[in-house]
Amino acid sequence: MPDARTTPADSLIALVAKGDRRAFDTLYESSSARLNALCLSILKDRREAEEVLEQAYVAIWKEAPRQADSGLSPMAWLVTQARDRAMGRRAALSGVAAPDGWAVGLLRGAYLEGLDYAQLGRRHGLSADEARHGLHEELEHLSGHAADEGVSFAAAEQALGLRPSSGGVDAAQVAEWQERLARLANELTPVMAPARARQRIREQLGHGAAPLSVDPLERRPWWRGPMGIIAILLVAVAAWYVWLR
Repeated sequence: MPDARTTPADSLIALVAKGDRRAFDTLYESSSARLNALCLSILKDRREAEEVLEQAYVAIWKEAPRQADSGLSPMAWLVTQARDRAMGRRAALSGVAAPDGWAVGLLRGAYLEGLDYAQLGRRHGLSADEARHGLHEELEHLSGHAADEGVSFAAAEQALGLRPSSGGVDAAQVAEWQERLARLANELTPVMAPARARQRIREQLGHGAAPLSVDPLERRPWWRGPMGIIAILLVAVAAWYVWLR
């Protein structure tokens, strides 16, 4: 199996595109904690984030041959795969609350938590229009130059999920913003996904059983542990005693 510490993501994705299951396992090991942290940041729910992470890696396996044509670097492509699906799940749930506080700025709130303009405004005591203007300024700072209101900013909004996909926005500019914004995911503390997530991904793809068939985070039934062994021994001793009588 390729070493996750030394094999670059682009090499792993290239191997995955050829159907290399070992490379896929290595890619999962090297990137899943970061993508899981992003899903958790957006969805605020461990189970929902876990399901989205599974969907993302199934898509990564299937879409790896098209990564080179996406216009994104390998890590930005992985982050975008996870974020797009987390945003889709958030929209479907429509009940994910925006937490109070000033933990992150407008741009980080929009990208890392999936907040819309109204939610950003409520968090920072602004109107939706003021939040949009403030986000525009942060995007200009991130890009290092003034964003054109009609073109670049629209592409940034689409990359953030604040504007629906449309034919009027240049796909190359959207990819440029996805590349810039994906770096924000590096600010999140990686969160390891439970072993069952990896197992279900393998099952969905027909890759066989996962290395860890039992999730170490889940509690086992008492009869599968030491108490179960003791109970069996006691029953055996009792049966032997009754039989002797």
